[in-house]
Amino acid sequence: MRRIPRLGFLNLALVSLYFAVSLYFAPIWAREALRILLLPDRAFEDRSHAVVAIWLREVFDLTLEGLMRISGALAGLKLVIAAGLLAYLIELARAVAVGREPDPVTSHGALALAAIGVGIWSVAPLLLADPALIRLSATQLMLVAGAVAVVTVEGHIEDAKTRNPVPTVPPMLDAAGLETQAA
Repeated sequence: MRRIPRLGFLNLALVSLYFAVSLYFAPIWAREALRILLLPDRAFEDRSHAVVAIWLREVFDLTLEGLMRISGALAGLKLVIAAGLLAYLIELARAVAVGREPDPVTSHGALALAAIGVGIWSVAPLLLADPALIRLSATQLMLVAGAVAVVTVEGHIEDAKTRNPVPTVPPMLDAAGLETQAA
């Protein structure tokens, strides 16, 4: 019989936040990226993607061809982020099936990709001041920021445990060799 690893409160929160981030972003961003990569004119039907592409076109003073290239590059980045989050979901499923902790390199890498992506896709709507896009960006930003906060706190707690371990008091033995309570 396999034993499922016991998760502490923070580890359970961490795994559930990663899981929520991955379940939200992986299918949505993969679908959007594939639609744009397969049919480049669809890039301008998706408002959040179009706003970022047009903002980058204005920042770098690109032509229409440059706009199409930057749109494709953004879609490719979305697809890479979705693949990274899918890799985390696969790693989590494998870890639960085998009975071990998920690999922190995969989970932290997937979270870093998601944070970078949300950062990129949140700047342009804030500059444009479009309320609908700001709400979408704020939702995504809060979801990823919550996971980043839990990872940061959990990392500090783990560091504190390794740097300052709690000393254990060895049990005192009486004359008969039985353990007694230390006063």
